[in-house]
Amino acid sequence: MRKPLAFLITMAGLTAALQAQSDTAARRSALLARAKALELTTPYVPPPGDPLEHHTAGYAKILCSAVFITGLDPDFAAENVGYFTSPYAERAKVAKPVIDRAREAVHITLPNGVTRTAKHLGDQGCVTLPVGRDSVYFTPTRVRSQLPDPSTEPWPMGDVLPGSPLPTEIDTANLRHAINTAFEPDSGMTAAFVVTWKGRLIGERYGAGITMHTPLESWSMGKSLTATLMGILIKQGVYDLWQPAPIPEWQGRDDPRAKIRIADILRMSSGLRIRAPQDPDYDRLGPYPDHLYLYTGSVNSFHYAATRPLQWPPGTVGRYHNTDPRPDQLPCAPRGREGRPRLLLVPAADAV
Repeated sequence: MRKPLAFLITMAGLTAALQAQSDTAARRSALLARAKALELTTPYVPPPGDPLEHHTAGYAKILCSAVFITGLDPDFAAENVGYFTSPYAERAKVAKPVIDRAREAVHITLPNGVTRTAKHLGDQGCVTLPVGRDSVYFTPTRVRSQLPDPSTEPWPMGDVLPGSPLPTEIDTANLRHAINTAFEPDSGMTAAFVVTWKGRLIGERYGAGITMHTPLESWSMGKSLTATLMGILIKQGVYDLWQPAPIPEWQGRDDPRAKIRIADILRMSSGLRIRAPQDPDYDRLGPYPDHLYLYTGSVNSFHYAATRPLQWPPGTVGRYHNTDPRPDQLPCAPRGREGRPRLLLVPAADAV
């Protein structure tokens, strides 16, 4: 009886899997149909330039940050870091990166002779230079912290942890097991793992060569930081969540983008027309995606994002697009209500 029972269990599992696939396909079809029904007739203009040059710009930036900010070995970084802005297949098409430690720069030459260079610019991080230029379009400046010495301040504003034992609610054995599990297997190359509980740091562990002070790439975690800072300004009365986003490029007469609200930007439903690899209808054989061009285009990404037309009415269709966090960070006016600065974030690296 065991074999027939095992057969029946296997068939039941296959049936359930096929049903799940069918349900997923149906939901995807409904999602695409809804978006198509709401889509506006604005044209799509793909990002300019050679896709391989864009991939290589991203590659140079990734290596520059990995080597000169995090302190990783160049070969390790080339193999393991930031593949989504420069896939392995694209890296194989270009020359081996040249690491200029004296000038803190990375140079990568393409088959057409073009060299993409990324430079470490101090507190502005690493920036890929525009093609044909040996400098960026802004003056790098040093960012001086106004905070006290972190070695004298309690966490999270500093590095000092409480000397008291962990709360009795914490199962320390399970905590250690969970932290150790995060580093298994070794091939996962976990760099850092931190556990907090009710506002207290209760556990941490770091990979080889990594400490609590090692700068690591954050990528889209910056979106959460942006949203948090915007939330603080909203609480202070500088902005209102539901007000039209005060983006200069959207204030022209009868511009439909003037209806985009701050809330629409924060929840990625601005409706701006771009292509992203996360789109449910994304075609990998199509043009280079705008979502990545904002990383690799060596252009003013604020302006590029803000000048995209609407694909859908604001607040109707949500997509994971890098265009939405970008306008959220634009300097909109010298002052907001109550005389507070409106400027939220203007990363100089995006102003090249």
